[in-house]
Amino acid sequence: MNSSRKLIVEILDRMEKQDSYLNILLPSYFSKHRLDSLDKALLQEISYGVTRFKKKLDWIIGQFLVYKDKQIPLTVRNILRIAVYQFFYLEKIPDYAIVNESVELVKNSSYRGYAGMINAVLRNITRKSTEIIWPDRGEEPVKYISVFYSFPEWLVERWIKRFGLEMCQDICAASNIRSDLALRVNILKIDMAQFQKILTQFKISFKLSPFLPDIALNVKGFDDIANSPIYRKGLFSIQDESSMLASEFLAPLAGETIIDMCSGPGGKTAHIAQIMQSKGTIFALEKNKSRLEMVQKEASRLGIDMIVPVLADSCLLIKEYLEKADKILVDAPCSGTGVIRKKPDIKWKKWGRNYFKELNKTQENLLETAARYLKPGGELLYTTCSLEKEENEDIILRFLKKNTNFVVRESSQFVKEKGLVKYDSSIKEAIQIVPGYSGSNMDGFYIVKMRKVG
Repeated sequence: MNSSRKLIVEILDRMEKQDSYLNILLPSYFSKHRLDSLDKALLQEISYGVTRFKKKLDWIIGQFLVYKDKQIPLTVRNILRIAVYQFFYLEKIPDYAIVNESVELVKNSSYRGYAGMINAVLRNITRKSTEIIWPDRGEEPVKYISVFYSFPEWLVERWIKRFGLEMCQDICAASNIRSDLALRVNILKIDMAQFQKILTQFKISFKLSPFLPDIALNVKGFDDIANSPIYRKGLFSIQDESSMLASEFLAPLAGETIIDMCSGPGGKTAHIAQIMQSKGTIFALEKNKSRLEMVQKEASRLGIDMIVPVLADSCLLIKEYLEKADKILVDAPCSGTGVIRKKPDIKWKKWGRNYFKELNKTQENLLETAARYLKPGGELLYTTCSLEKEENEDIILRFLKKNTNFVVRESSQFVKEKGLVKYDSSIKEAIQIVPGYSGSNMDGFYIVKMRKVG
């Protein structure tokens, strides 16, 4: 047990020192260390949990430190965070065991001199957990939301300005809820009724997606999913419902030519192929070789043979694609603020002064290049997993001003059919999905479709 927690400390230390991402670090640790399924689950639970609630945990710890201004080494602080997370969010481990393991952890580190402090602080927290004082919501709403929901103050201030106080709190609360695992059934190999029977045989609980009941469902208790026989057979893919909605709204037809401008790792590319019944051609552009290999691997697993992988920077024009595509997907690189519940480390990344300037340049270049690949009468779908207007409606408004031969397509019928609750932005036809506002199990997404009229 202690060896697992030692790895968690190492992972959390690396994240802060190297500005790494959990979804990249964890798989590397799983492949490097021999861990059973329980240890893997524990590593994932605590690593994500501590990252998600880091500021809240530090607030609790701070109330029980004798010398509050004393700088605590990162490793020691992470040992404290791990323990406090277990106190408040994991019920199966007794408090005394958590304290003892934490003391042993620090004794076996380079900071054994902190063993007494850790023992005293943690025992104090277990005795006085009901006495924790939070910022006053009425007097300091930004600080309250920031601490209680564990978000940086600058992001809370930004969202209050954009969405208002109540909605900002709802977004933060929803972004801390661990999402159910959403699966997209591979209709090229199996239908939904057959897939439900298989899940029932495997004793995996599920419920149909309220938005896409014919192809998607949410599951619980599906452990070690990548090694399951039904995954290896390509009967389904893992993909959030918001992401699936983008491909559905693109509405590609069998036999069409599609260009996916940023295809890696291949979730939307494969979904588009399935909608097209694997008939036609999808040019999957991706500048990162390893991500392009993921697209190819996913297509092979799912039995899709109409995807043409292209290793290329999508911001640079490829003349052979000029006016070649019936439809184009631009799933643009973005801040990712809509998917914080899946990637909690995003909220701790610091945005520099030129953050949006650099992102916007890429987003605009992708759109301008895609526009030239599209046939007259063709449709271009732009999407991000962001809540920020600078990389959503602001980008589209500038594009439309420059490209007067494009018009925004209506979305009201699609929104009504799918039962979506969208947040109204300055482009009324766009679909802005916001966590909490649009549903508690929804990632934040921005989706807008444009038609080239000449």
